[in-house]
Amino acid sequence: MALTAPFAAVTGRATSAVRSMGQSVAAYAIISLIGLMGLGFLVAALYIWLAQETSALGAALLMGAGFVAIAGIALAVVIARNNRKKEERRRNAANTAMMASTVSLASAGLRLASRAKGPLFWPAVAAIAIGWYFGTSGSDHDDD
Repeated sequence: MALTAPFAAVTGRATSAVRSMGQSVAAYAIISLIGLMGLGFLVAALYIWLAQETSALGAALLMGAGFVAIAGIALAVVIARNNRKKEERRRNAANTAMMASTVSLASAGLRLASRAKGPLFWPAVAAIAIGWYFGTSGSDHDDD
């Protein structure tokens, strides 16, 4: 019985957290529905006002064009954000690959240097230095 007490406490906390989260979701859902209904009435009022100023067809065309323009701008923003995220993921993958190759080259060079005795020590150090130079210089595309 003493062993189940900590599990019961954790389960109780998890249950209360889920219940609290469910209540928050329900509150946000109700608030969102009320907001959407208000937005619907504002759109209807805009249509009525435009229909009085122009004609019913003109009001419908103006509102349709406005909504299409808003959707186009939103789509352009989402596409630009996705392209930026894709470029960031590609850059991170390239940096990870470069880091992995640098680490493997350094570890291979360190193994060579640690095993080298006598006259092979300095050529091993030179191989490490050359590998480090080629690993850190070269294709840096961030300056473009």
